[in-house]
Amino acid sequence: MSFRVAPLDSYAERITTGVAYLGGLLLLPLLFSYLSNLHWAGLLIPSSFAGLLALFLLLAYASQPTSYQLEEKHLVVKRRWLWAVRVPFAQITGVALAPALADLRQLRLAFNPGIFGYQGPFQLAPYGKAFFLATNRECFVSVARKTALPLILSPIQPRLFVEKLNEQRKQI
Repeated sequence: MSFRVAPLDSYAERITTGVAYLGGLLLLPLLFSYLSNLHWAGLLIPSSFAGLLALFLLLAYASQPTSYQLEEKHLVVKRRWLWAVRVPFAQITGVALAPALADLRQLRLAFNPGIFGYQGPFQLAPYGKAFFLATNRECFVSVARKTALPLILSPIQPRLFVEKLNEQRKQI
């Protein structure tokens, strides 16, 4: 059974667009220098920073989740270009809706808080650490695991996802 990932929420869209625009703006001095046939060694700094932003955008896009699949004995998180994340049902201790996590104002540490979604390890002040593979704060689902950080996902139908995942776990 496969579940689609919720589309990016407005915050993630704004952050992604803003970072992409910033990278483009950082390349404008290089463009003007080329058009005016001037060479200035200082152009290496904004160009390098724009290159790093482009690399981060590419990595965030590559790791963006595309679907959540319930296989016979695994929860599988498919991603755009990177390998899928497989979680055995035996490792899952609980699944629940997580609307309280939508308030990211309590964020203390995050790998990627908004560029093409919310990905990587996060530290939320009142809740502790969690690993996010989500795109929309309004659809958060928490998957508690025995030996790893809780996994936060965002299927487009969170209630149905929780029901089906719990049913699959009970059958095992």
